[in-house]
Amino acid sequence: MFRKPGKELCDLFVVCGDDIIIFSDKNITWPESTDNISELAWKRWYNRAIEESVKKIRKADTSIRKNPQAIFADAKCEHRIPIELPPIDRRRVHGICVTTGGEQAASSYFDDPDGTFMIMPFLRGKDHVDFTRPHHMPFCIGDVDPDGPFVHVFNMATLDVVMSEFDTITDFTKYLNARADIIRSGRLSFSPSETEMVANYLQTIGPDGEHRFPMTSDVRGAKFDSDMAIAFVQGEYACLVHSPEYQRREAANRTSYEWDRLIGFFTHHVLNGTQFRILDTDPTVELAERGLRIMAREDRVQRRALASAIIGARKALEEQKAGRLTRIAVTRDRSTNEKVAYVFLVLAGANSMEQESYRRVRAMILETYCLATLHDDCDIKLCVGIAVMAISEEGESEDLIAIPQQKWTPKDIEELSVARKNFDVLQKPLKLKTIPFHVHATSFPPDPAFEGMSRQQRRALERQRAKQQGRVR
Repeated sequence: MFRKPGKELCDLFVVCGDDIIIFSDKNITWPESTDNISELAWKRWYNRAIEESVKKIRKADTSIRKNPQAIFADAKCEHRIPIELPPIDRRRVHGICVTTGGEQAASSYFDDPDGTFMIMPFLRGKDHVDFTRPHHMPFCIGDVDPDGPFVHVFNMATLDVVMSEFDTITDFTKYLNARADIIRSGRLSFSPSETEMVANYLQTIGPDGEHRFPMTSDVRGAKFDSDMAIAFVQGEYACLVHSPEYQRREAANRTSYEWDRLIGFFTHHVLNGTQFRILDTDPTVELAERGLRIMAREDRVQRRALASAIIGARKALEEQKAGRLTRIAVTRDRSTNEKVAYVFLVLAGANSMEQESYRRVRAMILETYCLATLHDDCDIKLCVGIAVMAISEEGESEDLIAIPQQKWTPKDIEELSVARKNFDVLQKPLKLKTIPFHVHATSFPPDPAFEGMSRQQRRALERQRAKQQGRVR
């Protein structure tokens, strides 16, 4: 819940980087029999299920603009929200109206079991209940609040699809931004459902490696002018989820869930006050949140690479029968574009040492690696260290630390030099390279059968496969 004194503002409020997501949830029963879908029934249902949510979202946005310090997280308004809101000039506000109760009526009206909304961007505000508009139909949604933050209208079925396909906060907000842009820009004329929006976004990747919605200029050989808009067709999502490309994407994502597990593991102990005391510092929510926030902002593709680094380090330690192994990855914060480093430390010895001693030694080594990384590259703004046990050892323990860049005094440098020697850590200064996003992985991994082939060879194999599939059919 998100409240100000005397009033509940919205059902859920999410802040990540420069993005604020305001949710409003409405379950409104269809006012008439589904066999009698009248203009009056649609207007009544729309006003209660969607228009009221739009007003609620706009009021919440206005309140956080005018007086963000007076916003509380509890019903008694005793605890202010424990987060800092992004500056207004950088803030991106997304409204999400989740509405249920009209699915059966929509299925009956369209004679389609889907029961979700069509997307018609030409509908703006009151146009949604104005049946004098050309081509107007009920259960069609465009821009429901053209003068305020863009409000995305989903039912539970479409929200489940969107949140399962874009299951990190960064991927989710990118989709919301792109969706709002294509609907308000006039570049989209029609989509039969939200799933087709998702399919087209997933299957279009720009030169920067990022997903985006297709444009008329993407159609080769098509003649078009600046007033033309693109339309999506039914069935693209169903074809996508049954394709080999989608199956490879699902398989590639499995590795990334280790990153999700680590976030969940650390968060659980933070919320339950069961964090291990390391580096002679009492664990606090603020200290842990700094590292968790960066980890949570990684998108799904980046999580694959980061999780692979941790898993690979643990496997390499076992194969080499080493005492410890460390990997360092330097990337950029997905929100601020600042340089961020991750240090992954695997340390053996948990079975041969008392747990507290093992954890203390491991934490000191991890801290030394993090400080050395920050010292050797002063452009890095934050170093996040994650320490884990060897695979073959019993039990489970992981440590998380986050250290921001600092002003290095002669004393700091001397203490770090001593720690480097004592723990035999990075005796030579590091020369770290930033990993560009999406260079080592893409959302849809390529077919391994094409690896090492020229374009001509790939096309020849594709033609051969197409012929074979034609014979099978």
